[in-house]
Amino acid sequence: MGLIDLLTLPGWVNQDFEWEVPLEASWGALFTFFLAGAYVWVALYPRAPWPAFVQLAISGLALLVSAVAGTDWRPLGLATGVAGSGLVLWRLVGRPAPALPGRRPSAPWTMLTVAVLGFPLWLPYALVAFSQSRAGALGSITQGIEHWPVQGAVGVALIFGSITLALWDDGRALLRVAVSLSAVYIGMAELAYPDRAGAMGSLLWGIGVTLWGLLVALIVVPRRAHTAPVP
Repeated sequence: MGLIDLLTLPGWVNQDFEWEVPLEASWGALFTFFLAGAYVWVALYPRAPWPAFVQLAISGLALLVSAVAGTDWRPLGLATGVAGSGLVLWRLVGRPAPALPGRRPSAPWTMLTVAVLGFPLWLPYALVAFSQSRAGALGSITQGIEHWPVQGAVGVALIFGSITLALWDDGRALLRVAVSLSAVYIGMAELAYPDRAGAMGSLLWGIGVTLWGLLVALIVVPRRAHTAPVP
């Protein structure tokens, strides 16, 4: 259902309905960029699957947070499915040992700065969504699951994801794609439909998250050479 929700932004859906595009964009971002992106990574790089497993863990944890913070337990089913799929894939690729970082994980100040700048953008986004979920606001429903808590989960996943990609060299390639595409797409949905459910109703916020997503995508980080541990 991720791609269908993303297609509401360009309007390539049934126009007999007035789509809640910002809510659809957040759902589409989670299911396409975070979840489907992780599964595609495992298919392409079965011998280096840990970036995908970490991305799945971030998604599952964010959904768990959304169920609690939004007092809506339906996302727990999604979180369980994400965890189960990760376990199945882990077994299928031969139960690889965790790819542990070195003693001094790479933490370039540029990426850390961008991650910190994401907090005042994505924390209010998640909190508003959780508030709407707790209030029982009607947004969009897919497969029996309300979009509001899932939108909050996307905000949490973007915070966790940006911090992880700043600190972890090996996971940066995959997480950079998921985080940047999600942010830019959500920002464009905000700018195009600021008056529909799921939008923050702020031109500055829409511009801010779009530029933030572009920064995540474009900042060049020199990759540190792996060295043998000191005995």
